[in-house]
Amino acid sequence: MVRLLTQHGQLIDWNDEKIRPFPDNLVFLDLMNPARAEELEAEKWLEYQLPTREEMQEIEESSRLYTEKGALYMTAWIPVGLDTTEPESTSISFVIAPDCLTTVRYADPLAFRVLVDQVRRQCTTPVSSDAVFLLLMELFVARIADALQIVEADLKKICHEIFSRSTQKTDAAAEKDLSEVVKLLGRRSALVANLRESLLSLSRMLQFFLNNAATWMRGDLAAQFRSVMRDIKSLDEYTNQQTQEMTFLLESTLGLINIQQNQIIKIFTVASVLFMPPTLIASIYGMNVKLPAQENPFAFILVMFTIVLSAIVPIVYFKRKKLL
Repeated sequence: MVRLLTQHGQLIDWNDEKIRPFPDNLVFLDLMNPARAEELEAEKWLEYQLPTREEMQEIEESSRLYTEKGALYMTAWIPVGLDTTEPESTSISFVIAPDCLTTVRYADPLAFRVLVDQVRRQCTTPVSSDAVFLLLMELFVARIADALQIVEADLKKICHEIFSRSTQKTDAAAEKDLSEVVKLLGRRSALVANLRESLLSLSRMLQFFLNNAATWMRGDLAAQFRSVMRDIKSLDEYTNQQTQEMTFLLESTLGLINIQQNQIIKIFTVASVLFMPPTLIASIYGMNVKLPAQENPFAFILVMFTIVLSAIVPIVYFKRKKLL
């Protein structure tokens, strides 16, 4: 599917009838899940090749950031599905030249939909390829910032759940809640790791763009690109802070789970010690041999009294030692 944006803000969407060939004042060419015929048509108009899906998956920086025939080829990891239960990252290629920005993607991040809405509502002045690229970068960074704010809200909730637990809950219910906390921390940790990877990818891509597009980039946009770079740096530091916070919360949660498990073991240990003397006496008098005072008519009462007394004495002792 192909979406076009002209220099004067005319948007030609997926299902709109396309102009053949593409208009000369085209500044933004968006290819999502492109068919081979669409790729060939775009390459013919651009006069340079577009990266294939396999090339977009390369991890070497030399394969993700390079120049060819005056165009800058840049591929970055962009988060998608942040409002779902299974967010992930997708690689998107940006091929930018002085006259046109081309994107090749196989997912639909929210930033592209917001870009279209802004163009439809506000675009009344001529636009350029670097201006569209700047707007996309700002939308990507804003989306990542929103996701990090949601993570921070979850961490505050988890902190309250860990350190302000209700004492009315049973140990089994409390341990189940803590297990859910561990799972939530695991999901948020994976999300922050993906967002940090995206920030690093965007930072490298923007630095490459600023280093190689200085000769033709609009001068009034340079300061805005540097502002986006500063935002990315601050968000990267923020993810580092959140990672440390999640590590602390995870260690605290696992510590509380260990304390609860140790408390259960302690109860069984104390119970076994308390009942050792009565068990010993009952075992002795339960043997099939003749014992002293066994013929006494009060022998049964005496044995039962001894068993009860041997159980009470350890309880009193452990109470005084504050072990119960």
